[in-house]
Amino acid sequence: MWQSDVMIYWKELYESPRRLTSKWGHHRIFAPESYELVRTLQLVPIVHPEALRLAAYFPIVWRVQDDGAVLCVLRSLVAGGLGHPVKPTHAAGGLPLALRGFPVIAAAPAGSGEEIWIDEVVADRPTDVGAPILMEDGRLSRGAVQRIQAVGKLRQAIDTTHRLTEALTRHRLLEPWPLDFELASGGRRIRFDDLMVVRPLTSPDSDLIEHLREFGIEAATFIAAHRISLFRISTLLQAARSAMATETASPQLEEAT
Repeated sequence: MWQSDVMIYWKELYESPRRLTSKWGHHRIFAPESYELVRTLQLVPIVHPEALRLAAYFPIVWRVQDDGAVLCVLRSLVAGGLGHPVKPTHAAGGLPLALRGFPVIAAAPAGSGEEIWIDEVVADRPTDVGAPILMEDGRLSRGAVQRIQAVGKLRQAIDTTHRLTEALTRHRLLEPWPLDFELASGGRRIRFDDLMVVRPLTSPDSDLIEHLREFGIEAATFIAAHRISLFRISTLLQAARSAMATETASPQLEEAT
């Protein structure tokens, strides 16, 4: 059940949040890639300490939403799980914490108690036999502990990530990053009009200096990783065009047979 006194970060990621209790701890969880969300989500919210790791795989951007800009990685230019240059596995190193911890949810209870929330969603393509959340003796299983630890790292950083984003906006360091690409012959295009990035910086830049005075070396490292990550858009474009070419060729092959 969804309770009003519990704050769920990034509610749009989850279908059926449920507080973990001993009554249903036998519920099994599976490897992250067993879940449709993990395989297909294009824009995934992240926290700033992930930037150094994820910059090697994806562009790091901000997505403009009604309640403000949200730091994300852009994993693919096309929907439906297509055009992903990095497989959504833990070993690949390209899995954001929100997905690495899935189906455990990052929740911040309003009270003093520590609760564990799970998205009670079906693993539509299980890659293993899974593991119960709670073992027979009531302790958390190893798989559940790993997910909870990933979510714990996210929770530790999310407030600072929000402050960094708010400060970048306040210091006038963000600008729109519209994307418009032709993916296949015949005019099939893809557009993103709700993304922002840190604008190209001059030296010296008074707005940047003000920002760094407020957040220090952590902000400088994060901004550098972000700007470098934008070059990964070429990899995403290549993967998207390859996926579209395969999709176009498949019906033709079926007709030939």
